Amino acid sequence: MSIALLVMIKNEFKPVKDIIKAVDNVCEEKIIVVTGNKRVKESGECKILYFPWHDDYSTPLNAGLRLCKSKWVLRLDSDEEIDEINLKRVEKAVNLRDDVWAYQVSQRGYLPEKRVEFGVKKVENYKGYTNAVDDGCIRLFRNDPRVFFQYNTHETIYESLKRANLRYVKSNIVIHHWGKLNMKDKAPYYYELAKDRLRRYPEEYQSYYYVGVSAEFIGKLEESYEAFKAGYEKYKTEYYRRPMEFIKEKRRRSNGRFN
Repeated sequence: MSIALLVMIKNEFKPVKDIIKAVDNVCEEKIIVVTGNKRVKESGECKILYFPWHDDYSTPLNAGLRLCKSKWVLRLDSDEEIDEINLKRVEKAVNLRDDVWAYQVSQRGYLPEKRVEFGVKKVENYKGYTNAVDDGCIRLFRNDPRVFFQYNTHETIYESLKRANLRYVKSNIVIHHWGKLNMKDKAPYYYELAKDRLRRYPEEYQSYYYVGVSAEFIGKLEESYEAFKAGYEKYKTEYYRRPMEFIKEKRRRSNGRFN
């Protein structure tokens, strides 16, 4: 089964070179979507699409999908990497089942050892890091016009799969993510995008969650708690209850009280 690599960058082509090199024997097609205002110095046999940025992650990626000719798509971020073991799992997955349209992977976001964050756990040592948060997300999926990205931030294809009644399953594929190590500068922007997502999609299951996560990161603990609480009151699931309790305890420890 042919596989296309899909990556979105701003102006920096250099970080993508390692990704392209790593997947070269697995991905026959490489599609790079550039959202910045500079021409990039291209490398290798890639399809380059220039798409103006407008505070929306889904639209440029969907434009990139339209260039894909391969049967499957492997979506990676420029601050991610995938090792040889997990590339072999990708190859196996696309040839495994005819009834599966997409695979959920573990996006493993590495953190400094002393960083306290909801969901953090000890993981197998990778390049000196053993502290990480695993987030489930679909990054490997069939190239099908019914499958596309949605939402301005934390873009996902879950809704399109459900709408078309296409099956996805959880896999053992791990993608190594370094973005959490450099979130300090980006966090306020992501916080604004998360609030805009909630405003635009108040009925979407994860919208309250991303406000809660981003608000916590920039120190807005009350707002983080209220977002998780609103999500819990609406959906009554552990997905919201656990982070709500985590933030409540974190806030209590910070000043001895929580209203």
